Amino acid sequence: MTEKTLPLLQVSPKAPEPLGPPARSLRVALVNMPWARVDAPSIQCGLLASIVRNAGHHCTVHYLNVELAAVVGPKTYNGIADAGGERLHQFGEWLFSYAAFGELRPDSEYHAEFPDVEEIWRDVTGEGIDTISTLRRETLPRWLAEWADAVDWSGYDIIGFSSTFLQNTASLALGRILKDKFPEVALLYGGANFDGEMGAEYLRKLPWIDHVVTGEGDHALPALLHRLAAGEPLTGVPGVWTRGATGPATESTRTQDLDTLPVPDYTEYFAAIERHGAQAVVGDEPVKLLVEFARGCWWGQKHHCTFCGLNALGMGFRPKTGERAMHELEQMLRAHPVTHVEAVDNILDMKHLSTLCASLAEKHWDVSTFYEVKANLTREQLAVLAAAGINRIQPGIESLSTHVLNLMRKGSTKLINVRLLKWARYHDIKPEWNILSGFPGETDADYAEQAALVPLLYHLRPPDCGGILWLERFSPYFTDETFGITNVRPRACYRFVYPETLDHSKIAYYFDYEAPGIASQPARKSLYAAVGEWRRKWREEVPPSLTYRRLPTSLTITDRRLDTESTTTYTGWQADVYEACGDTARAAKRLHQDILDQGHNLTLDDVTAFLDDCCANGMMLTEDDKYLALAIPENRHW
Repeated sequence: MTEKTLPLLQVSPKAPEPLGPPARSLRVALVNMPWARVDAPSIQCGLLASIVRNAGHHCTVHYLNVELAAVVGPKTYNGIADAGGERLHQFGEWLFSYAAFGELRPDSEYHAEFPDVEEIWRDVTGEGIDTISTLRRETLPRWLAEWADAVDWSGYDIIGFSSTFLQNTASLALGRILKDKFPEVALLYGGANFDGEMGAEYLRKLPWIDHVVTGEGDHALPALLHRLAAGEPLTGVPGVWTRGATGPATESTRTQDLDTLPVPDYTEYFAAIERHGAQAVVGDEPVKLLVEFARGCWWGQKHHCTFCGLNALGMGFRPKTGERAMHELEQMLRAHPVTHVEAVDNILDMKHLSTLCASLAEKHWDVSTFYEVKANLTREQLAVLAAAGINRIQPGIESLSTHVLNLMRKGSTKLINVRLLKWARYHDIKPEWNILSGFPGETDADYAEQAALVPLLYHLRPPDCGGILWLERFSPYFTDETFGITNVRPRACYRFVYPETLDHSKIAYYFDYEAPGIASQPARKSLYAAVGEWRRKWREEVPPSLTYRRLPTSLTITDRRLDTESTTTYTGWQADVYEACGDTARAAKRLHQDILDQGHNLTLDDVTAFLDDCCANGMMLTEDDKYLALAIPENRHW
């Protein structure tokens, strides 16, 4: 595999001059296709709609994902959209591929290759695979044809599809139908599925596509519309590939000051939800509001995690100011008063702890908020999140082995990750995390160590799932041959989803591969078996716990991690030392000095012996001569 270079850290082209009023106002449609989530609006379409309107054009967003959910029901829709292993089988994409491309391979071959799909379908619907074929070959093509007639698409000058994750074949299928019916209407595609060479390949091979935006569309889309309105040549717009162009598109202009972006407009989404009734579309799931307060990743900008394929063309971190973020959130909540908010940011801007989060804490809104964060947040910082209503986080833990974390370039350790889980439990913040495996350079010992660690952590929230890493386009494992990843080829599912006329190596996002020097399957299975027991314990009516009660001269730990309850009491300086290791991991030498400063006459060996005894009894963890206490305070008012 040859090394592929990506413009991850390049400076974006200078922001273009304002366009001025268009020669005429165009009618623009933006379409959000299945299998996009239905419990929240599309932030891509919502933001672009505001940008298009600010540029002087008319814009309507069609939430056809909501329309399909209302037809098949939320249980079936979400069962497909959230199907486990979608990176392996691309079930949702395969369902629409017949409408997009016709017969590629017999359905029976797909089911033979991916037998898990039948089980997924049966769990969701209680029906057999014959009904999958009916959905794929009859229901979905008929539904697309109905929507091709239900909207006056001919009244639009341009129709845009934002395609991310499992939206691709549905978007391509409807576009093909619309181009056949209304050949004069321009079709535009963009989103993560069209980044880089993926978009160029689709444009070259699929004749119904007129334009592709690769990268951010904040400037590219209004620039394209401006030329279209003026009847000017459509080639040469940064970030836009146009059919018939003689050369490749230049890099799209990335917005550097996110405060200049308009507030996303979610009017059409909430109108669709109200028209059908939330129960018919999302079931018992609450409707959520999506917000964007930063782009890129401040950690990845310096140390790109080896397996991460996000931020393909724009890793540079660009946050909104806390004041702007707060103003935007309040404006959207006033327009759409829901109680659940999710930030789409890849990582929390640490400055927002003292600005946005502080403002939210003062508001006392009853809003539940989700954020992606880095695992090195401290107890105090997690307290700030909790006060702000951020009670769900994705901390990117990925492993409980420092060696494996170093292979990932995560900038974390076993003790840092456990500290995050500990104080998240204390502050009633739900961490959503996974355990990954299969990293070149890992050893069986890495997984034996983690498997042995798991029972000590039963009182902390377990991972949601785990598995071997997947190879993503744009990740360092994909672009850098020095990692030794070989035999890279598109995953097998692509040949069932896309015709051979498309170069699958150019459109695939997930790849099969061979990796050198990874742990054995039995070693990895031993860890996942331990995690399975951990998850089972959290399904009990009362989850496991490990808490302590502090008094002036003692500290008593109550251990309910296993089936029997036990207590351990430390007194005097031992209670002080144990508590000192609570907030964060501490070195034995520093703890010894603190004890001496308090007037105790103890040796370093005395302190180290106590710490090691705590570890032997499962009350602490140690690594690199640092010690972390595992018990959580009973006092809820720290």
